[in-house]
Amino acid sequence: MKAVGYNQTGIEAVEAGDYNRALIEFKRSLSLNSGLDNRNGVAINYLNLGRLYLLMDSLDDAKRLFGESIKIGLDINDQFILSEAYASIGRYYYLSGNSKEAIDILEKAAAIDRKEGYATIGSKLNIMGIVYRDDDRLNEAERAFNDALNISKSYKMDEDTADSFRGLGDIFFKKRDYKKARESYESAISIDRRLGIRSKISLDLFSLGTLSLRENDANGALDLFLRAYAVDSGRGDNKRTLKDLDRIIEIYKESGDKNNADAYSLEKERRLRKE
Repeated sequence: MKAVGYNQTGIEAVEAGDYNRALIEFKRSLSLNSGLDNRNGVAINYLNLGRLYLLMDSLDDAKRLFGESIKIGLDINDQFILSEAYASIGRYYYLSGNSKEAIDILEKAAAIDRKEGYATIGSKLNIMGIVYRDDDRLNEAERAFNDALNISKSYKMDEDTADSFRGLGDIFFKKRDYKKARESYESAISIDRRLGIRSKISLDLFSLGTLSLRENDANGALDLFLRAYAVDSGRGDNKRTLKDLDRIIEIYKESGDKNNADAYSLEKERRLRKE
């Protein structure tokens, strides 16, 4: 049970943006599971460590651990582990710029979920939608997000449902259908607020801020970026906080508010020294 507790604490640390703490907790869980020869637990630890390494931009370490998870999944014939490992390595390929490899292996993950009836299929389709989106294959992305949305709703997978709404918002934004984009982002943030997932709330706020800028509502955009900044800085996510600050500084400069532009620029410089 201690291994499970350490793993859960690691997951909570990731959500809080405390990646160093997450790394410690996941390694503690791995050590216990390895000592007990709990291969299923070890595979889950490898997956969580690999996903953490993706967040920390340690892509090679992530790929190695996902590969180990696949080996264990094949050895013990655990289809859920295989599906999650394939999806995770799909994320690795996406972040490495290999969209074809990403789609191919995500299809394998989704095929397992369809066959086994796993409720997690929506998460795989959402990742596929992101890959298609960033390749500007907007119609394929929209189909993937819509499929994910319908399936996730049917399984009552609220977090995946919110991700689908956010993905659709991005597609509608790119297609210049700003009304549908706003509706989608608002649907996403409504769910994320109810679930209390701060990392996703900040994404929603940032997306709505970007949309408000496109609609020439600088004041509305500023409010949204300031709220995203408050969430991200509170979580300790320096990378996302810097992204928020860029938008805040840009708006203050364009509005001629030198005092606030300078103040937030100093904050940005302080945070850059942490990188």
